[in-house]
Amino acid sequence: MSNVVVSRNEIADLFNEMMLQMDVLEETMSNSLKIEREEMEEVMKHQIRRLHVTLDEVEKVMGEQRLLKIHSPKTIDFSQSAYSV
Repeated sequence: MSNVVVSRNEIADLFNEMMLQMDVLEETMSNSLKIEREEMEEVMKHQIRRLHVTLDEVEKVMGEQRLLKIHSPKTIDFSQSAYSV
């Protein structure tokens, strides 16, 4: 084993370099999370728009069905006779 003498300045320089690397890492992670959150928000907005379109289509079909029921000819109940007695 060799005895290595390290000066206080070298230790301080290494510590400062590590702190700088930690700051860079923290900034990088923060930016990554921000980008990921924005992407997820866009996906959710797109899904909400699709849901609104689907709901509009369902409402349209239900409205058409309601109109068909109103304008359809009266049906005879199967329990009633088709001929008057």
